[in-house]
Amino acid sequence: MYIESKLIEVNETLFSQDFSHDRAPTLIKEEVNIQSYSWLQARCKIQVSKGLFIVETFFENEKDITDIFSVSGEYIQISYLGQGDSHLISVKGKKPIGMGRINCCYNRDTVSTIEMPANIPTHYQAVYLSKEYYLELLKNETWVAESSFHKHIVQGDFQEWGACNFPIDYSLYHILSEITKKDWDSDFKKYFLELRLKELFLSLHFCQHKLYSGVGKGITEENLEKIRTAHAYLIENFKNPPTIKSLAREVLLNELQLKKDFKKMYGKTIRSFIIDLRMKKAKSLLGKYTVTEMAAILGYKSVPHFIDTFKKHYGYTPKQGLNQ
Repeated sequence: MYIESKLIEVNETLFSQDFSHDRAPTLIKEEVNIQSYSWLQARCKIQVSKGLFIVETFFENEKDITDIFSVSGEYIQISYLGQGDSHLISVKGKKPIGMGRINCCYNRDTVSTIEMPANIPTHYQAVYLSKEYYLELLKNETWVAESSFHKHIVQGDFQEWGACNFPIDYSLYHILSEITKKDWDSDFKKYFLELRLKELFLSLHFCQHKLYSGVGKGITEENLEKIRTAHAYLIENFKNPPTIKSLAREVLLNELQLKKDFKKMYGKTIRSFIIDLRMKKAKSLLGKYTVTEMAAILGYKSVPHFIDTFKKHYGYTPKQGLNQ
């Protein structure tokens, strides 16, 4: 199997990797930077091993840029656009990739054209697995029998990009971030990574089930999609959250309806949801950073305000939490 990303306007290959079954099973990590152009910066972190390819990429471009993305062989793809306004180009026209959404597909031998407009930073994360790797990874997981996506893969029924997609939730966001960013201890990283991949597919299954089970009862179908998009946008931007006004403008919904339907959908206000996200992240930072550093990472301008919020949320201060 082979994967390649080529930037047309600068005739640069961002990455070109073989993740076939002939290569060594060890996990190889690489970082790629393109900074030789005044109008373009691209940073890419890659992890690759036998049957597995993981990538996280950031683009900052002052001109439109086109990425020709090629994958050979039969593969499963899980991808997430955290920031940007990218479009998938085909003979049928332009199709927005959708910021804040998880896309799952099962396909083979594809060449995709992705356009990224000028002056809109792009951040995406993606995991590619060979069919053999995927089936081996989940062969002992009893829950997969209930997964419609898994059934398509077992039956060889290809699911094109976009056939399975939904707004990300915090669980998926956290797992995907760990998979793409975590620097595991070299002796154990393969095992931890496989556990996180299993957790990723299980969480995807739960999200699909929730999506189809009528969670948004009492909200119009049109507004339901906008509320889920707002939810996903907050997950990506909780460290520097938007105002209600700007969030409403982002999802094309009036402020009152946004606040009302968000609480109906998720059982809490937007402000409470942002605090919950910040506190979940804060707990994961304990012991790794000072309290001042944690406050800065989470977007708090006042350290005492951060400490007070943490204590109200957990019943103890960050410093006390280190001893728990």
